[in-house]
Amino acid sequence: MKAEEQKFYDFIMDRTKEDRKEDMKHLLAELMERRATDKLDKMYLMGVVPRALSYLDPDSVNEVKKVVSEFSSKL
Repeated sequence: MKAEEQKFYDFIMDRTKEDRKEDMKHLLAELMERRATDKLDKMYLMGVVPRALSYLDPDSVNEVKKVVSEFSSKL
């Protein structure tokens, strides 16, 4: 994992509900794998974003949305 990806991963995990951390780990691993193999597309993201947001602490959702938007623009 590249340094920027690790920073993104840590940021998301720090804002994930304790009881959903394993789910988020699996989701982020899948996202990184798809990104590495050029299989990360809008349709996939549209399907997983609601699930990912449900794993987050409610107070962190808007902050995470902003950072994800910035990270996605670099794809």
